Amino acid sequence: MSIRTSHFICIFIALIAISLMVSTAEAAKYSGEFLELGVSARSLGMGGAYTAIVEDATAPFYNPAGLSSSKQKSLTFMHTETFGSLINHDFIGGTLPVKGKDAALGLALIRLGGGDIKITQLSNNPDYAGINPYDGNIYTVLKTTSHADYTALASYGTKWKKETAIGITAKIIYRKLADENAFGMGFDLGLKTKLFKRIQVGAVLKDASATFLSYSTGTIESIYPNLKLGLGYGFTKSRFTLLLSGDASIKFEHRDKSAQLSLGGASSDFMFGGEIKYKDIIAGRIGSYRGDFTAGAGIRLKKFVVDVAYLSNSYLDNTYRLNLTGIF
Repeated sequence: MSIRTSHFICIFIALIAISLMVSTAEAAKYSGEFLELGVSARSLGMGGAYTAIVEDATAPFYNPAGLSSSKQKSLTFMHTETFGSLINHDFIGGTLPVKGKDAALGLALIRLGGGDIKITQLSNNPDYAGINPYDGNIYTVLKTTSHADYTALASYGTKWKKETAIGITAKIIYRKLADENAFGMGFDLGLKTKLFKRIQVGAVLKDASATFLSYSTGTIESIYPNLKLGLGYGFTKSRFTLLLSGDASIKFEHRDKSAQLSLGGASSDFMFGGEIKYKDIIAGRIGSYRGDFTAGAGIRLKKFVVDVAYLSNSYLDNTYRLNLTGIF
């Protein structure tokens, strides 16, 4: 590892510490949960463990440093039936390599939304109302509405020194929740390098300076910075390529009961996955996303790649994800 690379890693760690100190007092627990579902069928099939290995149009979301490996223009469309069509999740993203450099630009748009939200009020007339099974109160449905979260991403990733790449993603968030809305901005910092010939390491500081959300009600909340660390190992044997990856998502929100591992105010969830590919044409995948089983497959047809994935869930219905990528 070069001296310059070591210096950059030290700066990256310092930014993590500063970001946490600045935002901890004002951040809201779970406020960034709508950004946690991921945006790739390939990633989901591998348990969401994508921080160290991403090199495609989903890099603006997972790790902008991965754009440095993008050598061709690409465009990806994704649709997800999440938790049994409880919400719809869509993504469109593209990459544009910078001519003459190991660098690329990335643009993406994410929509997460659903309908059938009932706006109610307490009622004294049981003939035109329903009974809440949780508290026994009588209520009247005033109207049915919807919700949606939109996130626009703009990224740049470049090789910084030999095998080390860095990247940044700026994001704009718009939330529509029934009759209220919110607007926010933030950015992510990414790092990706090789320790040895076959081992890749990635790190992303999400919402590095806290992403502030300003609601039409006058409420302002911020999303905690959180750190994602990734490790990937791959090799090719004859016509087969094997890729293994693992991620740790570290948050500082006192998630004592909802996280897989917690210590004090810090908590962590883990993602693991594997992919076996034949001649860069057909791929099969398997993984674990925070303890839930995932699986997926992909096929390349000339300049188009089709990926599908499945996520089981212990409490909600299963998730199915499909994406189409064009390479130009």
